[in-house]
Amino acid sequence: MRKYAAYTVTTLKNTQVYKFDLLLRVINSFILVIAFREVWKAIYANGDGLAVSTGVTSQEMQTYAMLAVILFAIIPPSNAYEISDKVRDGSIVFDMQKPWDFQLMYLARAAGSFLFGILYIIIPQIIAIFLFFHIDYPTGLQAVAFVVSVLLAFLLSFLINFIVNMTAILFTEIWGIEVFKSVVTDICSGAMVPLWFFPAAVGRVLEWLPFQGIFNIPLSLFIGKIAGSAIWEQIAFQAGWCLILLLFSRLLLAWIERRLVISGG
Repeated sequence: MRKYAAYTVTTLKNTQVYKFDLLLRVINSFILVIAFREVWKAIYANGDGLAVSTGVTSQEMQTYAMLAVILFAIIPPSNAYEISDKVRDGSIVFDMQKPWDFQLMYLARAAGSFLFGILYIIIPQIIAIFLFFHIDYPTGLQAVAFVVSVLLAFLLSFLINFIVNMTAILFTEIWGIEVFKSVVTDICSGAMVPLWFFPAAVGRVLEWLPFQGIFNIPLSLFIGKIAGSAIWEQIAFQAGWCLILLLFSRLLLAWIERRLVISGG
């Protein structure tokens, strides 16, 4: 495991090199935090009975919206276009022939981006939010469940990305698939709009899909929308989907490695 840990550290160091890019990411994220908060504040101010019908107060919804923007920092970046380019020039074969597990290599890389997001975006943003805005944060068991849920959300997001990345090897041209994945994830995960605002029938379908484990579950835990015995049911839901997607991704990777044919390079 030492080589994967070293790769995680290398990725973290590489992302620290571009300091101006880092500064712009922090500024952009903070602007979005304020924008999302103000949008939901206005919606609640003009929506009679929203707090009663949803069971979520305006203050809790503002917290949900701000944290949704911040959590984007831990979502692993997609490597689909990079893999697509490597398939085109044949260099993907070098990655697959190296003495490491192809999926673990990308997980180590995603972990480096995750640490970068925690250190340079999430912690500064959380401090800023606590300084400038009122937030009711979870304590005790609810706080522990939130941290576990965020880690599972990172793993869920990585596995979904990895499966989509593998389609780059099958189809080479990945733009349409990548855009489709981004749209579905943003809508179905509760990143933009929490699932309880969807029509009841749609919400029930979305609650069975893995995407809600990326934003809706951890953020609902933070604001207390999920409490009591439902906490462990939702954590088990995330863990169950992680296991299913892990098994599927391993089978897909093994199948692709058997079929991969490189011409030239």
